Amino acid sequence: MLTAALDLLVENGDGLTMTAVARRASCSKETLYKWFGDRDGLLTATVQWQAAKVRMPQVDRSHLSAKALRLSMEQFARDLLTVIIGDVSVTLNRTAITHAAREKTGWG
Repeated sequence: MLTAALDLLVENGDGLTMTAVARRASCSKETLYKWFGDRDGLLTATVQWQAAKVRMPQVDRSHLSAKALRLSMEQFARDLLTVIIGDVSVTLNRTAITHAAREKTGWG
């Protein structure tokens, strides 16, 4: 369901609907509402899921060295950059900015 929501966001921007997600995910709208509450709950879950893709690599403490730490940090940096500059993160950030602007101006 989250993949379906993210794919639709990237394809269509902020016009995401629960109906479209249900169709894409081959599930019912009732299931979406049961799991996520509403559209905002679904969007929150997509952001959390996207953020969870960046994880700190495991470091073997028994063989800790400057080289091992550097390699781990480089891997973390590559993973982080891959996630934050990807289409999904850019779209999620645009959606968040749009929602914040609507709330601030009261036109949403």
